[in-house]
Amino acid sequence: MFAAVRKAGAEEAPEVDPREEEAISSLVFHLGRELRTALDRRLLGHGITSQQAALLLLSRLLKEPSPIKMAARLGTDTAGMTRLLDRLESKGLIARKISPDDRRSLVVVLGPRSKNILPRLIPAFRQVDTGLLDGFDDHEIKALHVLLRRLLKNARKLNDERSH
Repeated sequence: MFAAVRKAGAEEAPEVDPREEEAISSLVFHLGRELRTALDRRLLGHGITSQQAALLLLSRLLKEPSPIKMAARLGTDTAGMTRLLDRLESKGLIARKISPDDRRSLVVVLGPRSKNILPRLIPAFRQVDTGLLDGFDDHEIKALHVLLRRLLKNARKLNDERSH
């Protein structure tokens, strides 16, 4: 429908309900909120949030998990990252250390208590993924993945444009 509206001349374009114009962004926003809620509920028994769990998993995957690198991937700013690290450090799940490669930088290392919780995180994320994709066939999942990647790329471009 929007492609037809864009191709039509200004005089020919049908009036579009403002709710329809923001339907995609609104749906994506609500989907993100529902996913965080579903993950948070599954992680409640472990005493961490979905964002804290994502930080633990990410710090395990990155070669040198610096707070700056992880902040962008977790969708937070430096102040939010500091609070997130403070909470995880107080629980004994992470520690901040000076980078061996650059003494001016910090890296995040997993704390002793993370060994008990890490094996339980991936199943929680998988359970939410499985529930989210219930009823989708392989073709639909692949197509959705391609479309979501394009949306993410476009959203990042929007943010890059804003900073220039």
